[in-house]
Amino acid sequence: MMTQVLLSAGLLASIFFLAFQMEVKTLGVLSNINALIIVIGGTCCATLLAYPASKIYQSFKYVVASFRSDHEPQWTIKTLVGLARASRKDGLHSLDRKEDALPEGLIRTGVGLIAYQFNRKNIEQVLRKEALHTYSQYETAHKILYSMARVAPAMGLAGTVMNLIRMFSQIDNPQNLIGFMAVALLSTLYGVVLANLGFLPLCNKLKEFMDQDLLRMEIIEEGILDIYDQEHPRAMEYKLERLAGIRTELIPPAISLAQTPAHAERING
Repeated sequence: MMTQVLLSAGLLASIFFLAFQMEVKTLGVLSNINALIIVIGGTCCATLLAYPASKIYQSFKYVVASFRSDHEPQWTIKTLVGLARASRKDGLHSLDRKEDALPEGLIRTGVGLIAYQFNRKNIEQVLRKEALHTYSQYETAHKILYSMARVAPAMGLAGTVMNLIRMFSQIDNPQNLIGFMAVALLSTLYGVVLANLGFLPLCNKLKEFMDQDLLRMEIIEEGILDIYDQEHPRAMEYKLERLAGIRTELIPPAISLAQTPAHAERING
């Protein structure tokens, strides 16, 4: 981590040195490159100063995953119900053969715990701890993106101030003022755009993904415990779909549970 900090600090100093030395006389490609180097390079270096590169890389992996999670609850419920049917047909020990076919994650952990004959309380504890660990990683990723959203406008302001200083040093040469003013304004523009149209929307997308995945982990915990209890797969599927907010046709839509006397007594009693 210390090596990363030193390299990031050196790169940040090089970016500012290069920005001070780069000659920009007109509004064009060179002025845009100068502004982008300050904003994007400065934001990346500042983030690397604060967080390990592995966590930054993981954060963007979570962002990518957040765009691919539309059908995740359905797949999770289908997988859990399939495991429940297999366990009722062949016994809990048969799950040992299913474990290797599952992707890495909470479902595989839960199936392994059942296959290795952990008791119900231990299974619940391990699943909850792993879910909390995963959610804490999501929170770190969200914090990193939010930090980048705050740093980007600051880097844009730094680029503006830097080029205003250079502009005042060339006050006797009006021909050079246009280029420095262009970079000064472009730096602020890119900083604001990158923060408000880039990092903040990604933050919101990641937060939505975090909430969805928290629900998914609750569904997995409930489903794994139902498999351990040998609950009927159809009843288990109905319960998990209701927990996920997915419409199910187990009970006819015309009949509302809230209208039945027995359900009303359970609610009121």
